[in-house]
Amino acid sequence: MLSKRFLFLAGSLTIMSEPWRRLPALSLKQIQYFVTLAQLRSFTDTANRLAISQPALSSALRQIESVLGGKLLNRTAQGVSLTEQGEAVLPYAERLLNTAHSAFDDMQQIMRQGGDGTLRIGLVPSVSTLLFPVVPQLLSEYFPDMRVEFHDLTNDALLLELENGSVDFGIGATDSTVPDSVAIYPLLEDPFVAVIRRDDPLSEGHNIPWRQLAKRDIALFSKGNVSRLVSSLIESNRLNLRVSYRVDFQETLYGLVRSRLALAILPELYTATLNDDELTVIHLQQPTLSRTVAMMRKPAPLRSPKTEQCFQFLLQTFHRQIKEKAERNI
Repeated sequence: MLSKRFLFLAGSLTIMSEPWRRLPALSLKQIQYFVTLAQLRSFTDTANRLAISQPALSSALRQIESVLGGKLLNRTAQGVSLTEQGEAVLPYAERLLNTAHSAFDDMQQIMRQGGDGTLRIGLVPSVSTLLFPVVPQLLSEYFPDMRVEFHDLTNDALLLELENGSVDFGIGATDSTVPDSVAIYPLLEDPFVAVIRRDDPLSEGHNIPWRQLAKRDIALFSKGNVSRLVSSLIESNRLNLRVSYRVDFQETLYGLVRSRLALAILPELYTATLNDDELTVIHLQQPTLSRTVAMMRKPAPLRSPKTEQCFQFLLQTFHRQIKEKAERNI
């Protein structure tokens, strides 16, 4: 049966043999006959166990030997024994039979669930604090037969994966680049903050206007939703800000701040796991800038009823968690 697993994926590669390659003229039933006979060492007992006649069993074994090109069994008055070749072939026959049983069980489960039993969730790294550890635990409790994959993606890559169907739904940020083919289910507003050193003069307050960042070296993500939103704000408000560093990774931003080379600007969710005595987080205002974090999917029904149920379950769970957090902060 499909096992309960949670996978965190950036991509996958599957290698299969060519489907057109001609297979030997053997059936799985014939392999089953050989394996059962090897275990019971009796034609009578094997025929009874498999509910077939002894002539049919003998014929199947002769065909296996003919296809493989060698003798597998010795049949005597005392019973059945395996030849040296039979002993060598048996583990492969058992493995083939076990794989066939497992694959058939999986195919039956797929038919029952209307899909392959896998839920594929795409997410941008900064929203992972919304999911872990609570969401996997809830999915395991309420959907124990569902296999879950978490695909770690940039926001732009997430939109592409949603469009081509590589993920069932995603959790990311919205902006003007979200295509009309993607439906948006807003969860929360994620305000932009500055990460600065604790010994920086700007750290004395909890909030600072954007204009106070003038003449300071600023570090920003080089591309994606965050970069577009900040660049648009700077342009539309004619802010005299100096973006000196554009980097790809969050830790590089923090490294630049620790080194006193720049202050970093990014959404608050990115800082949820920041645990550094040298750094602090200051909210930016005048104007306030935030990104909308949302669940996203195609408008059409998802691949299977269970996948749809999981989406609705998570949507309700997020709304409940966000509401409870807001009430605690009042």
